[in-house]
Amino acid sequence: MRTAIRIMATLYLLLGAGSTYSQENHGKFASVDIRTNAVCDQCKHRIETEMLYVKGVQAVRVDLDKETIHVDYKAGKTDPAKLREAISQIGYLADDVQPDPKARVALPSCCQMTKDEHDAPPPAPPVPTAAPETVPAPRH
Repeated sequence: MRTAIRIMATLYLLLGAGSTYSQENHGKFASVDIRTNAVCDQCKHRIETEMLYVKGVQAVRVDLDKETIHVDYKAGKTDPAKLREAISQIGYLADDVQPDPKARVALPSCCQMTKDEHDAPPPAPPVPTAAPETVPAPRH
């Protein structure tokens, strides 16, 4: 009987400790929304891919319509200032942190455009002017 009580007490402590542990870890996660100047799917893919390599980052979602980057991260590993700096190093605006100039120039040309430039319709092709018709000279 004593053995059964000891086993039950041990199981109770182990299960209770496990749930306490998971509650403590839950409090260490945070998220932040950062304003950006990403304009296209290439920008979105680049940011979402590169940011996953930043220490502490758990998930990244770029919303091109809202011009925001949503980052889920471990608060003990990083903070919003470091995340903004990482976005800047990729070549994009991160709230008030300007993009790194060298990284910005290395981006594809469409990713260097402003949203207005990117969304503008392409210029109409020039209308060819009619060449003057030449009439062959009469033969004598």
